[in-house]
Amino acid sequence: MNFYKKQLLAFSVTLASAALLTGCGDAETNIVENEAIVEESEEEVGESDTSSGRLFLLDKTAVQAHVYDLSTTDLLATIPLDALPSAVYASGDYRFASLIERTEDKVGFVDGGLWQEPHDDHYDTYSTTPALMNNSLTGSRPTHFVRHEGKVAVFMDGDAATGAVAGVQVFEDHHIEDAEAPATLEFTMNMHGVAEPRGEYLISTIRREDALSTSNNFILPDQVGVYHLHDEEFELEQTIDLPCPDLHGAAQNESHVAFGCSDGILVLTDNGDGTFAAEKLANPDDLEDGLRIGSLWGHYDSGQFIALASAHGGSTSQLYAVDPDEGEIEAIDWQPEDGASAVARGFGSAAEQFLILDDQGYLTAVEPHDEGDHTHWEFGARLDISEEDVSTMPDGESFSMTLARNGHFAYVADPIAQHVLVIDLGLLEITGDIETDFVPSSPTWLGIASE
Repeated sequence: MNFYKKQLLAFSVTLASAALLTGCGDAETNIVENEAIVEESEEEVGESDTSSGRLFLLDKTAVQAHVYDLSTTDLLATIPLDALPSAVYASGDYRFASLIERTEDKVGFVDGGLWQEPHDDHYDTYSTTPALMNNSLTGSRPTHFVRHEGKVAVFMDGDAATGAVAGVQVFEDHHIEDAEAPATLEFTMNMHGVAEPRGEYLISTIRREDALSTSNNFILPDQVGVYHLHDEEFELEQTIDLPCPDLHGAAQNESHVAFGCSDGILVLTDNGDGTFAAEKLANPDDLEDGLRIGSLWGHYDSGQFIALASAHGGSTSQLYAVDPDEGEIEAIDWQPEDGASAVARGFGSAAEQFLILDDQGYLTAVEPHDEGDHTHWEFGARLDISEEDVSTMPDGESFSMTLARNGHFAYVADPIAQHVLVIDLGLLEITGDIETDFVPSSPTWLGIASE
């Protein structure tokens, strides 16, 4: 269990507190008592066979959401939305769908209606009808959304045109449920940054004055700071000396936090006492001209990060495995089909695979293999997920994917066929589908994670 939840933080609310839960209407809440848990640890929270979870889907045309029960594939609720989100992410403990409305300076929430709470020596499972929450998070230009061990850090970029400064808001599921305010960090200027929540610490980007910055694009920061939570606000405790020009992209695992720089990767090692050691890994020699590492993925159970090098708006990219302990960046040949470009990526639930969904309708698994003391990532298998002519993809749409966090399953939305495929990642086989009468997008798994 995440004991950071003991922090009492108040959540920005757009409607009066008295009205907070009216969005749930008169929905019935069911409680299931699970088996006793001897030790209430974070790893054991969420171990339950009561549900496969729930699936959030976005219908852009109607500006509404649909939530399905993955155990039965039944439609549980259709929910009109205030605005069309630019992105959708699961909340820290996967109960809520977080709706990023960047141009509206807002993050809204849909309650997936499935969660657990501790009760004596066990956890009770709760289920209710999915509904739009009446409370929301507000801030200038919410962009990067980072989830780690029950916490979420939303980076607000700010807006140079209005003079709004950048900031970070950190919250957990109970903040959404109880309309409590997040912990906050505010900067003195706008920036396109990112922040990684880590226990009571926050590892965030820092933008310096243009005259001091090593970035070519000054809106991108070039430094990183370690912030500590004090009285609901984060205060700077350590500034990392090594610069990271044109910083974009970040991820973390059990021991490290990594940031993408135009000249390589900045890696912070957690010393366990609130301080971090820093090392810079230079760009690999085989990195193509014009590309830079700007996206990173990490997983608690993986000692390596996965990194993507690309150019802004370009179709060429390269995939790498980053090993902080060995100080190496090694290319991954995921053997894409001719002309294929990745549209979604992510680690499997136990980091046993890294999944890549491409625009030609293929799902590729790359897998780690140990060679002595070295872990090498290589092509594992590929699945054709669409029988449709991909040239008929509706304008503005693409294949999209969400990964379950209570088992080895992926859910792939096909806008052409208007269905969502259920894929067993252990077998890399299609085992079912959910038919829709709309073009499905932004699939987001919600439920009780087994991590």
